[in-house]
Amino acid sequence: MIPYITNRGGPMVGLEALSMQGLPVDKLLLTRETEDQLADLAGNAMSTTVVGACILAALVTGKKLLKDGNDSQSYENKSGNTDGEPGPMDIETPTRADLGETQVVGEEQLEKKPLDLSITRTCPLSELLADADMSKRLCACEGRLDMTTRPLLTCQDCGGSFCKKCGGRPEHNPLPLDNVEQPRIHPSEFSTKLKSILPMCITVEKVDQSVLDNIRNQAGGDVAISLWTKWSAAVLRVCNSELRFVELKRQEIWSVVYQSSGGFLELSLHPRRPEWRLFAYPEATEPANAEVRQVLQSPVARFVCEEDLLKGKWQFALPYPTSVSISIQGVDDLVPSWESRLGLVGEEFKTKLVYSKLKVSLTESDAARLDLDISGTYVLLDKCGTANGALHRKIQEDSSTSPPLFMLFDPHRTNDSEDCFVFTVSTRRLEYQEYRPIVCKLDPSWRQSSTEEIETVSGHLPFRWTSVDSIVLQVCHLL
Repeated sequence: MIPYITNRGGPMVGLEALSMQGLPVDKLLLTRETEDQLADLAGNAMSTTVVGACILAALVTGKKLLKDGNDSQSYENKSGNTDGEPGPMDIETPTRADLGETQVVGEEQLEKKPLDLSITRTCPLSELLADADMSKRLCACEGRLDMTTRPLLTCQDCGGSFCKKCGGRPEHNPLPLDNVEQPRIHPSEFSTKLKSILPMCITVEKVDQSVLDNIRNQAGGDVAISLWTKWSAAVLRVCNSELRFVELKRQEIWSVVYQSSGGFLELSLHPRRPEWRLFAYPEATEPANAEVRQVLQSPVARFVCEEDLLKGKWQFALPYPTSVSISIQGVDDLVPSWESRLGLVGEEFKTKLVYSKLKVSLTESDAARLDLDISGTYVLLDKCGTANGALHRKIQEDSSTSPPLFMLFDPHRTNDSEDCFVFTVSTRRLEYQEYRPIVCKLDPSWRQSSTEEIETVSGHLPFRWTSVDSIVLQVCHLL
C-alpha cells in the first residue's frame, strides 16, 4: 500500500502519489487531470521500482544475518563437465561480424568526412540568460517541454512559481504573474537556439598532476595523501577525456549536461550567476562509504562565466575541510515552531516557539573563506515549504547583483546524524544524484530555538575554492 501521510502531516497530492510509485512526473504531460485522477493513475499497488528499493534496504539492513557462500562446486562440475571445456549451453552461434563479414551493404560507396562540432551562431550572454529566464519551467506540471495555459502565480517571499491548480501546498505568498509584462518563450524555441550556440564537445585543457600539486601547495591545506591521490586521479580522468553534449534540462533554471567516462560537466544558466560545474567519478571499485565518494559528490571545479560562456576563470574545489565560527541571534517576534504548527502534543513541542528572524554574523577572516557573504538578517518563510518549514531568506538590497541567499534545513538521504541547516542559493527539490550548491553547512546539532542569547555555531565546508589562471575551457571542433 502507498503511504498516506506525508512529512507535512496531510494526505498526498496526486503528483506525490505518482512520485512514490517511481514514475518520472517531470516528464509526464499532466494538465487536465484532477487530483483524484492522478491518484487513480498512481494505483494502489507498489511498482517494481518501489519494491526493489525496499528489497535493497532490507538486504543492507540484514546483511549481518546473511551467511557466506560455501559452494565448492563450479558450474562445470555441476553439469558433469570436468575437462574444463564449455558446456553445450555455453556455445554461441557465431555472427557475421565474428567471421569478419560486414553487415553494411554498399559500404565502399560511403564517403568519410570529419564531423564539425563547432558553434554555428553567437549570442550575447545577457540575451541568452534573459531568454533562458523567459522560457524556464514555472510549474512542476509543465515538465521539460510544455507550457501550461492556466494562470500562473509567483511567491513574493521565496520567488517560487506555480500554476493556479498546483498552488496551495505549500501555501506561499502568491501574486498573479503578468504574462504581458513578463512574456514567455516556448522552451522548444529556446532549446533550438541554445543548441546552435553551444559546442557539442568540450575539453578542460592544461591539467596535469604537476598543476594540481602546485595548487595544493599554494592553498597550504592539509589533506591525507591517500585521499589526495584518489581525488587528483579522478580529476585527471575527467580532464583528459572529451566531454560530449548529452542533454538540456529545463527546470527552474536551465542547465546543459556534457558527459564522458570520467565525469560530467554541467552548465547552469542562472540569470545572475551562470557557471560551469565539473564533476568527477570515483573508481568503480571504491566502497560505497569511501571518503573519496563523499568528496566527489560535490563539484571538483567550476568556471564562472564572464561576458561569454567560454570566458572566465577556473576554480578548483580542493578537498580541504574549511571551518568557520558563526554567530546566530534570534530577533523580532516569536512564532510557533514547525512542531507546534504540525500539532504534535508532546510537552516539548506544543508550546515551542522560534524567532521570525535570525541575525547571522562572522568575522572578516572567516567570511573571506566562504564563497558568498552569509552575514545578514534572515526572515523565516514558514509557508514556503522545504523540510520542517524552516526556510529563511536573506534580506538583500534590490541593487544586489548576487543571487538570493537562503538558509534551510537539508536532510541527508540516509544518515539522520548528518541532517543540518545549510546556506545555499537553491531551494528547489532535487532529483536523485543532483547536487545542491552549498555555501556553508551549520553543525548538525544546531536547531532553531527561542533563546535570547547569541549562539556560536561551527560552520563547515568539505572543500576550499582555489583560483587557477592557466587552465582553459577548450572547444573540440572536429570529431
